[in-house]
Amino acid sequence: MNAAEQPSSALYVCYLGLDDPLVHSQVVAYIHGLARRGHRVHLLTFETGRLTRARRRRLRSDMAALGIAWHGTLYHKRPSLPATAWDVLRGAVLAAWLIRRHRLDIFHARSHMPAAMALIAAPLAPFALLFDIRGILGEEYVDAGIWRRGSLPFRLIKRVERLAIDRAGGAVVLTHRVRDVLFANDDDRVTVIPCCADLELVRSQEHLRKETRRRLGLEQRSVLIYVGKFTGWYLQREMVQFFARAREAAPDLHFLVLSQSDPALISEEFARFDVPDDARTITRVAPEQIGAYLAAADAAIAFIKPCYSKISSSPTKIGEYLAAGLTVVTGRGIGDVDALLEQYDCGVVLDSFEAEHLDVGATLLQQRMGDTARRERSLQAAQELSLTDVGVPRYAALYAQITSPVCAGTPRA
Repeated sequence: MNAAEQPSSALYVCYLGLDDPLVHSQVVAYIHGLARRGHRVHLLTFETGRLTRARRRRLRSDMAALGIAWHGTLYHKRPSLPATAWDVLRGAVLAAWLIRRHRLDIFHARSHMPAAMALIAAPLAPFALLFDIRGILGEEYVDAGIWRRGSLPFRLIKRVERLAIDRAGGAVVLTHRVRDVLFANDDDRVTVIPCCADLELVRSQEHLRKETRRRLGLEQRSVLIYVGKFTGWYLQREMVQFFARAREAAPDLHFLVLSQSDPALISEEFARFDVPDDARTITRVAPEQIGAYLAAADAAIAFIKPCYSKISSSPTKIGEYLAAGLTVVTGRGIGDVDALLEQYDCGVVLDSFEAEHLDVGATLLQQRMGDTARRERSLQAAQELSLTDVGVPRYAALYAQITSPVCAGTPRA
């Protein structure tokens, strides 16, 4: 811990379940890092199924080994709006009780539902509010076609967002682009913390490149890799189309897809563009093994639907790709990703996903794969997304800031 950094105590509230892979990479990993620096953090999650007593004991033990005091409560799904309102009310009461019982100083609200809980809990317990905004949730639901702009759910979530921003002692956003939208330039409460990756874990598996390529039968192939969900915001059809066009210039190119999505749906996209079976591999691996597969690759891809809400997006996979020294192929308008890749000249950024831009990108990719200097620039860019050097230290500094004596005299949420 930095000599000037005083340990804090916080309740971190996450409206997801502990089994969600995102929670482990973007919640547990950060809290573990804070715990190692001396901070005392309790984690409250909302579980999608009832946990047996044995399962609850195991989860609590696993988290305790990481220095985290875990509490889990039940998530309710339907009917949507009443169920969410019920969870918010229950979460607010439970959070206030935990804060008082364990004498915690900070309510760390991850996204909008926990922020709503904090606003309700404020009269019940004293705490400083850290609003970890993550994304502009209302706009995300509109862009996904789930809500209409101006609908009741949209207006409610925007109201929560504004109230939480006004009441927060500190705030986190994922990108500079969304910071400029939500906050004034001179607002020193806000910190930009992108979705960071465990660079050391990825790099520790570099030596497995030859072994992994041999096991996959790819010793003589150039490999383009994709990691993550192959549906939703991610444009699976455009990514496969790009690969098919890139193969015309580089016939030995192989597409390696690591995904929990239905393999049949992914295969349909390959069939649509007449990609032969021996040109692609679809599999899933444990998170701790991803580094070995990234080591086996020569470039990586992530096409995300370009829309307004994505100014707040910071895909974790970008940091993992760069940590493996890969050239990254992506589009514009996704948070700060294009700016980072262009700053370090370590990617291929497409202006659109129209055919002519896919062709230009395919040519650039062929030229840049295997470029040693560009690999070094990817590794340098990855440091901007380091869990240990960027993510955890910035959260620790923010914890110290909102519980400092200077802030103590200000109204607390």
